[in-house]
Amino acid sequence: MSTTLYISDLHLQASAPKLTELAFELFNQVECDTLYILGDLFEYWVGDDSVDKTAISVSQKLKTLHQRGTKIIVMHGNRDFLLGDEFVSSFGGQLKSCDTIQLDIAGSPTLLMHGDTLCTDDTQYQFYRRMVRNRQWQQDFLSKTVSEREATARMIRNTSKVRGGRAHKKEIADINTETFNETVTEHKVTRVIHGHTHRPALHKEDNNCERLVLGDWHDDHAVIAVSDNDNCELVKWDGNKLSPYKSA
Repeated sequence: MSTTLYISDLHLQASAPKLTELAFELFNQVECDTLYILGDLFEYWVGDDSVDKTAISVSQKLKTLHQRGTKIIVMHGNRDFLLGDEFVSSFGGQLKSCDTIQLDIAGSPTLLMHGDTLCTDDTQYQFYRRMVRNRQWQQDFLSKTVSEREATARMIRNTSKVRGGRAHKKEIADINTETFNETVTEHKVTRVIHGHTHRPALHKEDNNCERLVLGDWHDDHAVIAVSDNDNCELVKWDGNKLSPYKSA
């Protein structure tokens, strides 16, 4: 039976080693045919020419997973949108530079997304997203020195944290229902799996579409999704085992 894992929002970084340890235990212990990383594998990424010890160890661990027979698919998130083919190919992964991946999961047409494009109430973020996803902006940014890029990334990250606190209180950082319904209709799917909002839950939407929201990673647990030929569900990973996840 084919087993697939879906994870997002790990935000791996040198200053949070327990997150990396939790991820490595998942890669070591859980057998799967395919692993989908739906964005924000890293806290930030300023180019494939700037790889720290954490990124190197992640690449080595994912390469081992790939060598065991796991296919690894990576999408961009809102933090690691500059992740490139050079790094992803270093561990045998496939980088999908697109906002959606459509496939059949357990008999249901399903859309995989990072999820940020659904959060259209956050107009400031959507403006920022359009800017940094522009090819010319990325070329200009990558032409700067690594130290200049890292300084800019820290500034953006700090601004995002300040805005993020306000956004979550105002409920603008969650998905927009109308945008979600339009996306489901456009792609003709009955299930959507996404991250980004850091609000793990299983939703049964009004249009009868199932929405699985992956969680951001904590030192001692993460909420991910797993599917096989018959089922697709959210599960909790605690570093030792997977167990069913119940929305609060």
